[in-house]
Amino acid sequence: MTVDTVKLKSPSISETLAQFLELQCIMRQGIELASGEILYEITNGQLDGSYDSRISFRVLREDFQNVKGRPELVPCDPFIQVEASFHKVFFGQNIYGNPVDFQSLCARFIDTLGVLFSDDGELLPSAKYWEVRRVDWAEVYRLTPAAITEYFRGISQCKFPRRSKKSAKYGTNAVYFPGSTTTLKFYHKGPEFKEHDFFRLKQSLTRIRHHQFPISESYDSNALWVNRKLKAMQRLANNRLRVEVEIHAEKLHFDFQERFPLVSEVTDVYLKSVHDSDVFKLLKEGKTEMETVRNHDAVQNRLNAMYGTRSANILFAFWMQLAARGEDVVRANYSESQFYANRKKLVNAAVSWLSSNVYILPDQGALPRDFIPIRTNARLCSTPVRNDSVFNLCPTFYNQQAKAA
Repeated sequence: MTVDTVKLKSPSISETLAQFLELQCIMRQGIELASGEILYEITNGQLDGSYDSRISFRVLREDFQNVKGRPELVPCDPFIQVEASFHKVFFGQNIYGNPVDFQSLCARFIDTLGVLFSDDGELLPSAKYWEVRRVDWAEVYRLTPAAITEYFRGISQCKFPRRSKKSAKYGTNAVYFPGSTTTLKFYHKGPEFKEHDFFRLKQSLTRIRHHQFPISESYDSNALWVNRKLKAMQRLANNRLRVEVEIHAEKLHFDFQERFPLVSEVTDVYLKSVHDSDVFKLLKEGKTEMETVRNHDAVQNRLNAMYGTRSANILFAFWMQLAARGEDVVRANYSESQFYANRKKLVNAAVSWLSSNVYILPDQGALPRDFIPIRTNARLCSTPVRNDSVFNLCPTFYNQQAKAA
């Protein structure tokens, strides 16, 4: 469980402060002169994606307001808009660790920005008065690479009526379901880490090692230490399935009585509830506490126990078709009412046709039969980053080092 990318909007600020910040954040970087490594980066542009480790910090003088029933961009007093991955800002990576307590994280983040822009850190408005415009809540699950591949192979066969039109699938590594109020992202962390984080962390680890052992350790020994750490991180990422729900401004505005909530009003309980609700709506499984079953015999036994032999036989045949042929094909052979009635009975019985062994493998396969991506699953990862971990990094630490030098 973790808070990841967050977008915040400040209360109005003075024109003097706005001009000062604009000069500060055109492109602000902390750079180690000896190596040329970028330790942190603040940009006034948009972030490239959820994998971006930069901080987007913008001073704006226009905002959307309701004009005759339509949102229009109108001039206003200056304000700040900031967006960043809290996980990467504080820890340098988002493979492991669980930054939680949204309100405390926001306060720490705004304080961090204040320190980066000013020696006393008293520059920016208090975090509790900032509006929340986006929050990503992520859950991470421990599975083998083969099991993750099998899971994506299974989910790619499914039809999600409200999400499929705009969905994007990336082989056996990721699936993306955009929406106006929320966006769901399922992805294998290993390939994403290798593409976006590996080189950046290699630079950071190299700097840390040479700072700790500038003379006594040889270059080769330091390089070997860095490579061991990176390989360990890559192995960890290879065994992680990440499920993120991106909560958009529209959702926040609706849930908080047609206004954007303040940081002081958004709780972890609310964020978890949105995550759980959206994942269940998408997968149609996980709400019941019964063990989800994917094996032929287990499905037959479950249906017999819940609905009796006659109904169970009908539902078992229906399940076989869903698992083997996919929802689109099966829907065409049933009336709409019968199709959804049968599917609801399967959901209520915690019987999954996703990644079933009907069409993936003739045997059990790599994917555990009881796995579903919900927070009560035993494969959920929730270990926090230790205080003394080399990956417990923060731009404030970098800034203080640079000033001390």
